[in-house]
Amino acid sequence: MRRARGFTLLEVLVALVVLAVGIVALERLLGRSVAGVAADAELTRAMLAARALLAEAEVRPPEPGTTTGTRGGLTFERWVGRTAAPALREVRVRVFASGGAACELLELVRVPAG
Repeated sequence: MRRARGFTLLEVLVALVVLAVGIVALERLLGRSVAGVAADAELTRAMLAARALLAEAEVRPPEPGTTTGTRGGLTFERWVGRTAAPALREVRVRVFASGGAACELLELVRVPAG
């Protein structure tokens, strides 16, 4: 008697289950990767906005105090304080991205004599 060639039904089902598990794992990995890239892009926007606010403070040193506002869809808070050196001001900028993440930068800014 001659044996039939090919796969049994059980072998085909096991292969399909293994393939399905692999595809689901790849789909979840891709979803998390895309979410991570989006979060990184939002934090990068926040960092660039914070750097722009610090650059403005270097060009026109603000008076001590707190300023809040929005820029480019991001909320920011800038705190300026006096230092022991009269020619310097401490500038602290926090920019809040969507999702609650925040970027904070601190810099000393020279105040022009005058």
